[in-house]
Amino acid sequence: MIERWQPETHTFHLPIGEVNITLEDVKVLFGLPVDGLPVAYPHALRDYTGLHYLHMLQRLTGFQPAEETALSGATRLQLTLVQQHLEAMNAEITDDSPSEFIDRHTRLVLLLMFGGVVFPNISGNLVSLRFLHHLERLDDLPGYS
Repeated sequence: MIERWQPETHTFHLPIGEVNITLEDVKVLFGLPVDGLPVAYPHALRDYTGLHYLHMLQRLTGFQPAEETALSGATRLQLTLVQQHLEAMNAEITDDSPSEFIDRHTRLVLLLMFGGVVFPNISGNLVSLRFLHHLERLDDLPGYS
C-alpha cells in the first residue's frame, strides 16, 4: 500500500481507481472515536508569537526553558529540554503531591508524547507548542476525536 500512496493528493492509487481514507475507515480500523470535539487550531492563536507560547507553557506546566534558542521558529520547542525537566520533576512527585503539580507533569508528558510519538517531525526533537491549547483543560481530553 505504501507504494501506491500519493502524498500530493493524500490518496491511494489502486487498479480500481483513486481511494481516500475516510473518518469511518479510521473508526473501524483503529477503533478511534470520530464524533467528539474536533482537534482544531483556534483562530485566536494564529497571531501568537514565541513569547506568547512560552508564557502559556509556563502557566500550564510550570516549565520555562532557560535558553532563548529552545524555540525553533515561533511555535516549536526542543523535546530534549522537556525530557530533562521531566526527569528532574519525576523525583519530586509523591502520593501526597498536589493535583496542580500532577496536572503540570501530565501536560509535559503529553507534550513529549505528541512531539515524539503521535506527531513526530523530521528532526525528531521538536514539538509544536500549539498543542498546549488542548492541554489547558485536562478533563476535556477524553471528549476529543
